[in-house]
Amino acid sequence: MTPQDIITTARYTLNDVDSTGYRQTDAELLDYVNGGMREISALRPDLFSFVGDYTCVVSSAEQQVTFADAQEVLKVLCIHGGAALTPFDMSTMDSFRPGWRTDTAGAATSWSKHPVDPLRFFIYPKAPATAQTLDLLYVRVPTTLAIGDTISEIPASLTPALSWYVVAAASAKDDEYANSGRATALHQRFLDAVRTGQ
Repeated sequence: MTPQDIITTARYTLNDVDSTGYRQTDAELLDYVNGGMREISALRPDLFSFVGDYTCVVSSAEQQVTFADAQEVLKVLCIHGGAALTPFDMSTMDSFRPGWRTDTAGAATSWSKHPVDPLRFFIYPKAPATAQTLDLLYVRVPTTLAIGDTISEIPASLTPALSWYVVAAASAKDDEYANSGRATALHQRFLDAVRTGQ
């Protein structure tokens, strides 16, 4: 399945099939396809998860992922080729061991999500002065698709939902008053399908 296939399906639903005078250009509908992919990644981060090697900032408990394709840290799995890290509750650490961020550096044994930044996390103890690499499970930003690219980041069962997203976006723009009900209904259908995986 390609974005062109999604667009062709969406055009039938939109009754926009006259190639001599399309109401929406392929470029516009392709933007909607890519927008739908971004929304799917927010709703189903598991479909866009990837394990990457992260080199820690030395002598620091707070770490920040700078991968160009990262949108959220899901889990710090282990020291690369070594021991697993267990999660810790940062507010509990702050309450019962307030100086934990300045404890002696060493090989990481545990980790915690940052309270507000999805690309930051904490490790305990703070990273040593020598390089420490962690295996990090994170959510990737969906690839921006060209019209002829194969859609490989989502299962084939979700491609109809992607066409519903395109129709909903085009309908909302086409005539907000006349099509708002259809746009809302199709967007809800898209959300339901993505959440259930069907």
